[in-house]
Amino acid sequence: MAGEPRLGARLGETERASPAVGEASPAARPTLSDAEEREERGRELRAAQALARRRRRQTILASAAAVIILALGGASTWVFRELAATRESQVVQLEYENAVLSRLLRQEYQQRFDAAKVLPARQDTVAHSVRKILANRARYERITKSMTMPWYFLAIIHGMEADFRFDAHLHNGDPLIGRTVRVPAGRPARGTPPFSWEESALDAIAANRYDKWNDWSIAGMLVAWERYNGFGYRQHGIHSPYVWSCTDLYAKGRYVADGRFEANAESRQCGAVAMLKGLIATGLVSPPAGPK
Repeated sequence: MAGEPRLGARLGETERASPAVGEASPAARPTLSDAEEREERGRELRAAQALARRRRRQTILASAAAVIILALGGASTWVFRELAATRESQVVQLEYENAVLSRLLRQEYQQRFDAAKVLPARQDTVAHSVRKILANRARYERITKSMTMPWYFLAIIHGMEADFRFDAHLHNGDPLIGRTVRVPAGRPARGTPPFSWEESALDAIAANRYDKWNDWSIAGMLVAWERYNGFGYRQHGIHSPYVWSCTDLYAKGRYVADGRFEANAESRQCGAVAMLKGLIATGLVSPPAGPK
Protein backbone atom coordinates (compact mmCIF):
# COMPACT_ATOMS: atom_id res chain seq x y z
CA MET A 1 0.00 0.00 0.00
CA ALA A 2 1.28 3.46 -0.85
CA GLY A 3 2.71 5.36 2.08
CA GLU A 4 3.19 2.25 4.22
CA PRO A 5 6.68 0.99 5.21
CA ARG A 6 7.86 -2.22 3.63
CA LEU A 7 8.03 -5.08 6.09
CA GLY A 8 11.39 -6.24 4.70
CA ALA A 9 13.19 -2.93 5.30
CA ARG A 10 14.02 -0.96 8.38
CA LEU A 11 12.41 2.38 8.91
CA GLY A 12 14.51 5.16 7.46
CA GLU A 13 16.12 2.88 4.87
CA THR A 14 15.49 3.22 1.13
CA GLU A 15 15.81 0.35 -1.34
CA ARG A 16 18.23 1.04 -4.16
CA ALA A 17 19.92 -1.14 -6.72
CA SER A 18 23.29 0.41 -5.84
CA PRO A 19 24.63 3.17 -3.59
CA ALA A 20 24.32 6.69 -4.92
CA VAL A 21 27.43 8.59 -5.92
CA GLY A 22 29.21 9.98 -2.89
CA GLU A 23 27.25 7.72 -0.49
CA ALA A 24 29.19 5.50 1.88
CA SER A 25 29.11 1.79 1.17
CA PRO A 26 27.44 -0.54 3.71
CA ALA A 27 30.85 -1.65 4.95
CA ALA A 28 31.79 1.96 5.65
CA ARG A 29 28.64 2.75 7.68
CA PRO A 30 29.11 3.17 11.41
CA THR A 31 28.16 0.17 13.54
CA LEU A 32 25.10 0.70 15.78
CA SER A 33 25.46 0.03 19.49
CA ASP A 34 23.34 -2.67 21.10
CA ALA A 35 21.03 -0.05 22.61
CA GLU A 36 20.57 1.69 19.27
CA GLU A 37 19.99 -1.64 17.56
CA ARG A 38 17.30 -2.58 20.08
CA GLU A 39 15.66 0.83 19.68
CA GLU A 40 15.73 0.51 15.89
CA ARG A 41 14.19 -2.96 16.01
CA GLY A 42 11.59 -1.72 18.48
CA ARG A 43 10.53 1.03 16.09
CA GLU A 44 10.34 -1.50 13.27
CA LEU A 45 8.23 -3.87 15.40
CA ARG A 46 5.87 -1.11 16.46
CA ALA A 47 5.43 -0.02 12.85
CA ALA A 48 4.67 -3.60 11.78
CA GLN A 49 2.19 -4.00 14.63
CA ALA A 50 0.48 -0.72 13.71
CA LEU A 51 0.20 -1.87 10.10
CA ALA A 52 -1.23 -5.22 11.22
CA ARG A 53 -3.79 -3.45 13.42
CA ARG A 54 -4.87 -1.20 10.53
CA ARG A 55 -5.29 -4.15 8.22
CA ARG A 56 -7.17 -6.09 10.89
CA ARG A 57 -9.53 -3.13 11.39
CA GLN A 58 -10.06 -2.91 7.64
CA THR A 59 -10.88 -6.61 7.50
CA ILE A 60 -13.31 -6.33 10.43
CA LEU A 61 -15.00 -3.28 8.91
CA ALA A 62 -15.27 -4.98 5.52
CA SER A 63 -16.79 -8.07 7.14
CA ALA A 64 -19.22 -5.97 9.16
CA ALA A 65 -20.19 -4.02 6.06
CA ALA A 66 -20.82 -7.26 4.19
CA VAL A 67 -23.03 -8.53 7.03
CA ILE A 68 -24.94 -5.24 7.15
CA ILE A 69 -25.40 -5.20 3.39
CA LEU A 70 -26.68 -8.76 3.44
CA ALA A 71 -28.98 -7.97 6.34
CA LEU A 72 -30.25 -4.82 4.70
CA GLY A 73 -30.59 -6.68 1.44
CA GLY A 74 -32.80 -9.25 3.09
CA ALA A 75 -34.77 -6.58 4.91
CA SER A 76 -35.04 -4.53 1.74
CA THR A 77 -36.30 -7.55 -0.14
CA TRP A 78 -38.91 -8.14 2.54
CA VAL A 79 -39.91 -4.47 2.62
CA PHE A 80 -40.02 -4.35 -1.18
CA ARG A 81 -42.25 -7.41 -1.26
CA GLU A 82 -44.56 -5.87 1.33
CA LEU A 83 -44.68 -2.58 -0.57
CA ALA A 84 -45.29 -4.40 -3.84
CA ALA A 85 -48.14 -6.36 -2.28
CA THR A 86 -49.62 -3.17 -0.84
CA ARG A 87 -49.20 -1.39 -4.16
CA GLU A 88 -50.86 -4.25 -6.00
CA SER A 89 -53.77 -4.10 -3.57
CA GLN A 90 -54.03 -0.33 -4.06
CA VAL A 91 -53.98 -0.71 -7.84
CA VAL A 92 -56.74 -3.33 -7.69
CA GLN A 93 -58.79 -1.06 -5.44
CA LEU A 94 -58.19 1.95 -7.70
CA GLU A 95 -59.16 -0.03 -10.78
CA TYR A 96 -62.33 -1.14 -9.01
CA GLU A 97 -63.16 2.43 -7.97
CA ASN A 98 -62.49 3.69 -11.49
CA ALA A 99 -64.71 0.96 -12.90
CA VAL A 100 -67.51 1.94 -10.51
CA LEU A 101 -67.00 5.62 -11.33
CA SER A 102 -67.10 4.84 -15.03
CA ARG A 103 -70.32 2.86 -14.66
CA LEU A 104 -71.96 5.60 -12.61
CA LEU A 105 -70.77 8.30 -15.00
CA ARG A 106 -72.06 6.38 -17.99
CA GLN A 107 -75.43 5.83 -16.31
CA GLU A 108 -75.60 9.54 -15.53
CA TYR A 109 -74.83 10.49 -19.13
CA GLN A 110 -77.30 8.02 -20.63
CA GLN A 111 -80.10 9.21 -18.36
CA ARG A 112 -79.38 12.84 -19.17
CA PHE A 113 -79.16 12.12 -22.88
CA ASP A 114 -82.53 10.36 -22.82
CA ALA A 115 -84.10 13.26 -20.92
CA ALA A 116 -82.50 16.12 -22.88
CA LYS A 117 -84.53 17.96 -25.51
CA VAL A 118 -83.23 20.28 -28.20
CA LEU A 119 -84.55 23.79 -27.60
CA PRO A 120 -87.09 24.81 -30.27
CA ALA A 121 -85.27 28.11 -30.78
CA ARG A 122 -82.08 26.23 -31.63
CA GLN A 123 -83.48 23.67 -34.06
CA ASP A 124 -82.18 25.56 -37.09
CA THR A 125 -78.70 25.76 -35.58
CA VAL A 126 -78.71 22.01 -35.02
CA ALA A 127 -79.97 21.31 -38.54
CA HIS A 128 -77.23 23.52 -40.00
CA SER A 129 -74.56 21.57 -38.10
CA VAL A 130 -76.01 18.22 -39.18
CA ARG A 131 -75.92 19.28 -42.85
CA LYS A 132 -72.25 20.25 -42.56
CA ILE A 133 -71.39 16.97 -40.90
CA LEU A 134 -73.11 14.88 -43.56
CA ALA A 135 -71.57 16.92 -46.37
CA ASN A 136 -68.06 16.01 -45.15
CA ARG A 137 -68.78 12.46 -44.03
CA ALA A 138 -66.34 10.91 -46.52
CA ARG A 139 -63.46 13.01 -45.21
CA TYR A 140 -64.17 12.02 -41.62
CA GLU A 141 -64.45 8.38 -42.60
CA ARG A 142 -61.02 8.44 -44.24
CA ILE A 143 -59.54 9.40 -40.86
CA THR A 144 -61.45 6.85 -38.78
CA LYS A 145 -61.49 3.89 -41.19
CA SER A 146 -58.64 2.13 -39.35
CA MET A 147 -60.09 2.87 -35.89
CA THR A 148 -63.12 1.83 -33.89
CA MET A 149 -64.02 5.53 -33.57
CA PRO A 150 -67.29 6.44 -35.33
CA TRP A 151 -66.81 9.06 -38.00
CA TYR A 152 -69.53 11.26 -36.48
CA PHE A 153 -67.69 11.44 -33.13
CA LEU A 154 -64.79 13.06 -34.97
CA ALA A 155 -67.16 15.27 -36.98
CA ILE A 156 -68.79 16.66 -33.84
CA ILE A 157 -65.40 17.51 -32.30
CA HIS A 158 -64.53 19.25 -35.57
CA GLY A 159 -67.67 21.35 -35.27
CA MET A 160 -67.03 22.21 -31.63
CA GLU A 161 -63.35 23.07 -32.01
CA ALA A 162 -63.11 24.57 -35.49
CA ASP A 163 -66.68 25.31 -36.65
CA PHE A 164 -66.16 22.65 -39.35
CA ARG A 165 -63.29 24.58 -40.95
CA PHE A 166 -60.63 22.46 -42.63
CA ASP A 167 -57.98 25.18 -42.32
CA ALA A 168 -57.88 24.89 -38.52
CA HIS A 169 -56.43 22.44 -36.02
CA LEU A 170 -58.79 19.86 -34.60
CA HIS A 171 -57.13 20.40 -31.20
CA ASN A 172 -58.49 23.90 -30.65
CA GLY A 173 -59.25 25.68 -33.93
CA ASP A 174 -55.89 27.44 -34.30
CA PRO A 175 -54.71 27.97 -37.92
CA LEU A 176 -52.93 25.07 -39.63
CA ILE A 177 -50.18 27.40 -40.87
CA GLY A 178 -48.34 26.81 -37.58
CA ARG A 179 -48.43 24.70 -34.45
CA THR A 180 -51.20 25.30 -31.96
CA VAL A 181 -50.79 28.37 -29.75
CA ARG A 182 -53.66 27.96 -27.33
CA VAL A 183 -54.13 24.94 -25.06
CA PRO A 184 -52.93 22.39 -26.03
CA ALA A 185 -50.01 24.44 -27.32
CA GLY A 186 -47.28 23.23 -29.65
CA ARG A 187 -49.26 20.55 -31.48
CA PRO A 188 -48.52 18.62 -33.57
CA ALA A 189 -45.13 18.19 -31.92
CA ARG A 190 -43.70 16.51 -35.01
CA GLY A 191 -43.71 17.56 -38.62
CA THR A 192 -43.24 20.93 -40.26
CA PRO A 193 -45.97 23.57 -40.68
CA PRO A 194 -48.17 24.20 -42.51
CA PHE A 195 -50.06 21.03 -41.60
CA SER A 196 -52.84 19.32 -43.46
CA TRP A 197 -56.11 18.95 -41.63
CA GLU A 198 -55.63 15.19 -41.66
CA GLU A 199 -52.21 15.47 -39.97
CA SER A 200 -53.69 17.66 -37.27
CA ALA A 201 -56.70 15.40 -36.77
CA LEU A 202 -54.59 12.27 -36.37
CA ASP A 203 -52.34 14.04 -33.88
CA ALA A 204 -55.31 15.25 -31.82
CA ILE A 205 -56.81 11.77 -31.78
CA ALA A 206 -53.53 10.15 -30.70
CA ALA A 207 -52.76 12.84 -28.10
CA ASN A 208 -56.13 12.19 -26.45
CA ARG A 209 -55.75 8.42 -26.92
CA TYR A 210 -59.06 8.14 -28.74
CA ASP A 211 -57.43 5.65 -31.06
CA LYS A 212 -57.39 3.39 -27.96
CA TRP A 213 -60.90 4.26 -26.71
CA ASN A 214 -63.39 1.42 -27.11
CA ASP A 215 -66.70 2.67 -25.70
CA TRP A 216 -68.57 4.38 -28.50
CA SER A 217 -72.00 4.00 -26.95
CA ILE A 218 -73.93 7.22 -26.41
CA ALA A 219 -72.75 7.41 -22.80
CA GLY A 220 -69.18 6.53 -23.79
CA MET A 221 -69.07 9.29 -26.41
CA LEU A 222 -70.49 11.85 -23.99
CA VAL A 223 -67.79 10.95 -21.45
CA ALA A 224 -65.15 11.29 -24.17
CA TRP A 225 -66.48 14.64 -25.43
CA GLU A 226 -66.53 16.19 -21.98
CA ARG A 227 -63.08 14.78 -21.30
CA TYR A 228 -61.83 16.35 -24.55
CA ASN A 229 -62.99 19.80 -23.45
CA GLY A 230 -62.39 19.32 -19.72
CA PHE A 231 -64.44 18.58 -16.60
CA GLY A 232 -64.08 22.11 -15.24
CA TYR A 233 -67.78 22.94 -15.54
CA ARG A 234 -68.65 20.43 -12.84
CA GLN A 235 -66.98 22.56 -10.19
CA HIS A 236 -69.34 25.39 -11.16
CA GLY A 237 -72.40 23.20 -10.81
CA ILE A 238 -73.52 23.37 -14.45
CA HIS A 239 -73.63 20.97 -17.35
CA SER A 240 -70.86 21.47 -19.88
CA PRO A 241 -72.07 23.58 -22.83
CA TYR A 242 -69.57 21.66 -24.96
CA VAL A 243 -71.85 18.67 -24.47
CA TRP A 244 -75.28 20.14 -23.65
CA SER A 245 -75.58 23.53 -25.36
CA CYS A 246 -78.79 23.91 -27.45
CA THR A 247 -80.62 21.54 -25.09
CA ASP A 248 -82.82 22.22 -22.08
CA LEU A 249 -80.05 20.96 -19.77
CA TYR A 250 -77.94 24.07 -20.35
CA ALA A 251 -78.80 27.74 -19.84
CA LYS A 252 -75.67 29.81 -19.20
CA GLY A 253 -72.15 29.86 -17.83
CA ARG A 254 -69.04 29.12 -19.85
CA TYR A 255 -65.29 29.54 -20.06
CA VAL A 256 -64.65 32.59 -22.21
CA ALA A 257 -60.92 31.81 -22.30
CA ASP A 258 -58.66 29.05 -21.01
CA GLY A 259 -59.14 29.00 -17.24
CA ARG A 260 -61.53 31.99 -17.20
CA PHE A 261 -65.14 31.19 -16.31
CA GLU A 262 -68.03 33.65 -16.49
CA ALA A 263 -71.29 32.58 -14.87
CA ASN A 264 -73.52 34.80 -17.03
CA ALA A 265 -71.86 34.13 -20.38
CA GLU A 266 -73.90 31.94 -22.71
CA SER A 267 -72.54 29.51 -25.26
CA ARG A 268 -73.99 29.99 -28.74
CA GLN A 269 -72.38 26.84 -30.11
CA CYS A 270 -74.35 23.76 -30.94
CA GLY A 271 -73.40 21.21 -28.28
CA ALA A 272 -72.39 17.62 -28.95
CA VAL A 273 -75.65 16.10 -27.66
CA ALA A 274 -77.81 18.30 -29.87
CA MET A 275 -75.74 17.38 -32.94
CA LEU A 276 -75.81 13.68 -32.07
CA LYS A 277 -79.59 13.76 -31.59
CA GLY A 278 -79.93 15.51 -34.94
CA LEU A 279 -77.79 12.86 -36.64
CA ILE A 280 -79.72 10.00 -35.04
CA ALA A 281 -82.96 11.60 -36.25
CA THR A 282 -81.74 11.30 -39.86
CA GLY A 283 -81.55 7.53 -39.50
CA LEU A 284 -77.95 7.56 -40.80
CA VAL A 285 -76.34 7.16 -37.38
CA SER A 286 -76.89 4.42 -34.83
CA PRO A 287 -74.44 4.40 -31.89
CA PRO A 288 -73.56 0.98 -30.46
CA ALA A 289 -75.04 -0.12 -27.15
CA GLY A 290 -71.72 -0.47 -25.32
CA PRO A 291 -67.95 -0.90 -25.54
CA LYS A 292 -66.56 -2.84 -28.48
